[in-house]
Formats: sequence, structure tokens, C-alpha cells
Amino acid sequence: MGTDTAIAIEPSKILPITPTTLSFEDISFQVRSEDGKEKHLLHGISGTFRSGRLTGILGPSGAGKSSLLNILSGFKTNNVTGRILVDGTPINRRKYRREVSYTPQDVSLLGNLTVTESLEFAADLKLPRKVTKPQQSTMIVDVLQLLGLSKCAQNPVANLSGGEKKRLSIGLELISNPKVMFFDEPTSGLDIIAAMQVVAHLKDLAASGRCVVCVIHQPSSSILQMFDDLLVLSEGHCLYQGALDELVDTFKACGFECPNYYNRADFALEIASLKHEGNLLQLRERAKRQLSTPVLAMEKEAVPNETLNCKEKEAMLVKRVDQGVPETEALPDRQYPSSEWSQFVTLTRRTMLCTFRDMQLTKMRLFAHLFVGILIAIVFYDVGNDGSKVFSNASCLFFFLIFVFFANAMPLVMTFPLETSVFLRERMNNWYSLRAYYFSKLVADFPFLILGPTVFLATAYYLTAQPMECDRILMLWSICIFTSWIAQMSGMLAGSALPIELGVFCVPCSVIPMLVFCGFFVRFSQMFDFLKPFTYFAYFRYSFEGSMQAIYGFDRENLPCTGDFCYFSKVAKLLENFDMLENTFVMDVCGLLVWILVLHVALYMSLVWRMKRTR
Repeated sequence: MGTDTAIAIEPSKILPITPTTLSFEDISFQVRSEDGKEKHLLHGISGTFRSGRLTGILGPSGAGKSSLLNILSGFKTNNVTGRILVDGTPINRRKYRREVSYTPQDVSLLGNLTVTESLEFAADLKLPRKVTKPQQSTMIVDVLQLLGLSKCAQNPVANLSGGEKKRLSIGLELISNPKVMFFDEPTSGLDIIAAMQVVAHLKDLAASGRCVVCVIHQPSSSILQMFDDLLVLSEGHCLYQGALDELVDTFKACGFECPNYYNRADFALEIASLKHEGNLLQLRERAKRQLSTPVLAMEKEAVPNETLNCKEKEAMLVKRVDQGVPETEALPDRQYPSSEWSQFVTLTRRTMLCTFRDMQLTKMRLFAHLFVGILIAIVFYDVGNDGSKVFSNASCLFFFLIFVFFANAMPLVMTFPLETSVFLRERMNNWYSLRAYYFSKLVADFPFLILGPTVFLATAYYLTAQPMECDRILMLWSICIFTSWIAQMSGMLAGSALPIELGVFCVPCSVIPMLVFCGFFVRFSQMFDFLKPFTYFAYFRYSFEGSMQAIYGFDRENLPCTGDFCYFSKVAKLLENFDMLENTFVMDVCGLLVWILVLHVALYMSLVWRMKRTR
């Protein structure tokens, strides 16, 4: 495990950046509460964040700090009014998202990668193709030195301390050299020393010419002293924005006297929490007057020959942030530095590397397929070619499918939520497209989708005395693969749309109707007429029927009988007893493929929904 020892870096050695001034005017945000009423979380917030200065956003819980940060990062756009300007020019949202980075409070990282590998994959995804590998390597070394991660560069991310993970999350975004960097409570969960180190690195980033803004929660006096500017929020209103050294005097002018030797951050939080008597309204109005001046000055400087009448200005103020500049002014270049094919290749390599590195889960999955295959082979030994044991063999085939489904669905229910969190963070920071991630995930998991059922059948098929015919082996293997595919998609869908606790409960529950209507427990002819249509929606019907067709269909010869009388030694009688027509294997495969297609679409829509919900 690495240490939290920081390496002092001169600001001049940090990656150079063009100075940028970020300003925003009349940012308002509202949501619809559970009772249907509109709730305003932000009320006309205006301000300016300057490059070269570290700015902190301070306020009690529910003041609107994270909401403001999400809006200014360009990611949250729904129900937002106001406008954002960079160097006095309204933002083009596509270009703006390439120039900013946003690091949430709880950063999800891929624990099976090393620190260097994490930065290398970030460089492959975030840097244009014209940047050569030697140049990437130089940038990665610089980032490691800047953030004090050189000593743990080859350590797995899972073994890093909390402070090191925070700094690595900063480094992942620093790779693309953003002009504006947002952080949501970067010191949360860290001890005082680690928190000071993280803020010191943020201070260095600001000193290099970047605009660095972060939400801070109850900072100590020593941490607060590192900030240059503060923005204090209270109930969605701005109480103060400006230099840290002017905070006490501004509050004093409005009737709020700060005691001697008192933490200024605690004093500001108490005022924002309405725990001190004073003229709060005057404080809000004073903040509005101070904040409106620099924004208007920047507008005049940006458009000296252009004047706006009141109606035009009002129209601009209520313009939605996500519209940015008009489409005709949008830049012609693409949204991502690398092509979707390059993103797909890089994400596939990363996913497969993480999967192979997670040997504990991989070995357990393979061992489970091998162990259960042997167990089923022992219990159902030599039942496949005996006319007196056909129902036992049908049960054997049914257990084949049950195990294949749960062995491939449940691991993804447990692991995919973490991957989804990583995807949302990276997608929010414009690393890659949804399509590139989606197809890379499907391709990277496909080898394990095939490997598990293959290992399982290799042990169980022969020992249970199933017919040793290549076409029948291939048909049963394909049914198991398709069932495993459905299981994998079901697990990923639950993992992306539901919390882990709910997904673990919902996946088994969702399988129950599929089993009830598959035709194994209750024959189709014995069901009520109004229930029979539901059997066509049960994918286990097509799995079970396809496996029975693979073993007993296509004019299989009569089975030898070891008992006194074997009525079902004629396989046609057996299929008839299960209400199955002969040689419907192709239809069963088509039914499974339809389900696979539906689940693929559902997974894609689930990821789209997660992104929209985050916004």
C-alpha cells in the first residue's frame, strides 16, 4: 500500500493551461417534490470564478451546493435557467464539456487496475490520436509526481488509502488538461492530514492557471486558509462571494459579528443556518450587487459594439443552460477526442483486463460450474439412455438450465453496479460515448458467457449418458449458451437499474413466473385457458423445450428399457406427454433470441435512464 506523503511541486512544473474566467448569471434550479409542488433549490445565483484562485463553496446541508456544482459543470440541465459564460462568451455546451472536469464526492474506481494503468486508459480515452505514446507516458509521469502518487504507481487501486484514491481521481481528470475543475467535497471521509494534502494539490492546480472550484464541508482553519475565494450559500441564495480575507468584514457590515479566534468557516455556516441574529436580507442584496458588476463588465468587454434592450436581456437570462450558443455557432469538431472505434477497443481491453485480474470471482465461477456439473452427474448418473428414467432425465436437463441461469446472473447483479458508477462518472466527464461502452461491455463478457456453460456440460453431459451425437451436443450447448446470455443480460439490467440489495431480490423473483410457465411443473394442456398465452412470454419455456428437442427430438431411436415396462421408451410419447411438438428446435432458438434482443434494448435504455436521472 502506498503512502499519503505528498511531493511538493513547483506551480511552474504543472501542465500549463490558458487562464480562464468562468462567470454565471441568474442560475435558478427547481424540482418537483413528491406532493407535485415545485421546489426551488437555487434562486438566481450569480458569480465569477477566476483562474489562478482556489474557490470553495460553503453552506449547510440542503443549501444547493452540489446542485450549483452540477449545473456549472454542464452536466445538469433539466429545470435550469440562467446562463454560463467563459471569458465573457456564452458556452457552447459540447465544447464546454471538453474543457471542464467534475469529480463527485464518492468516486468509484476500478480496483483491479494499477494506478499507472488507470491513468494510461484515461489517456487513451481522453487524448486525441495525435498525442503519441511517449508523450502520454511523459504526461502520466508528470501527473504522478504532481499528485504524490509515484511511490504507489504500480499498486492496485483497491489497495490505495482514501487520500490516494482522492488524488488519483483528480489525476484521471487532469490527464486531459482541463481549464476548469469542479470537485464535490474532495476532503469527505479523510483525516485532517490527508485532507490538507488533497487541498494543497488543488491549490497547486489553481496556481498553474486553472479555475478550481470545490464544495467544502466544515473545513478546519488550516484548510480554509488555503482557499483564495469563498461562495457561501443559504437556502438556495448567495450570501457572499469574494476573497476569503474580506468575509468577516462583509458579515460585520450586515450585523454579524465574528468572535475572536473563531473559525471563519464555522461562523459562515452558522449564519447560513440562521443561527445568528443580523440582517440576512441585506447580506443577500449586497451579494447580488457585488456579483452583478463583474459579470456585466465582462459582457461589455466581450461585445463592445453590441447593446441589449431590456426584453432581449430578459430573454437571454431565462435561456436554458443546455442550449448554450445557437447551433449555427457550434464548433464543427466532434464531441470526443478519439473515435468511437478507438473508445470501443480501449474499453474492451480495460474490461477484459479487470475481469481476468478479478481471479477470485473468475475462479469461483469456473469452479462452481465444474463442481455443480460433477454433482449433477453423480445424482443423475446414466439416466439419459434409459427408457425407465426419462422423467429423471427431463429433471436433469431442467437443472442444467436452472444452474446455468443463476450462475451467470447473480455475479453480475453484485458487480455491475460498481461498473455502472464508474461509467456514470466517466460519461459525465465526456470520456466516451454510451454506444462504445455498451458494446465493449457485451464483447468483453462474451468469453465468460461461453466458457462457463462449456465447462459445465463437459463434465455433466457424458456422465449422465446423454446421446453422444455431435448435432445433439451442439444443440444442447447452444441452448445453454442462449440461457446464459439471457441470464447475463438480466443480471446487468438489474445491476444498472436497481441497488444491489434490491437486485439480489428482484432477479430470483422475476425468474419464478418464467419457471411456472415453462411446461415442466404444469403441462400446458392442464393450465387454464387464460394462462396459456403467458407461456409464450416465458424464456424458460423455450430453453426447456429446446433442450428436450435436442435430446429427444429429430427422430431419435427408441430408448432401451431396463425395467419391466417402459411406456416412454418411444421418445415421441415423451414429447407428447410434455405437450411438445417434434422438431420445433428452430422456433425455440428464435424465442430465446427475441428475449436476448429485448434485454439488450432494455439494458441500453436503462443506462440512458440512469444518465438522465443523474442530470
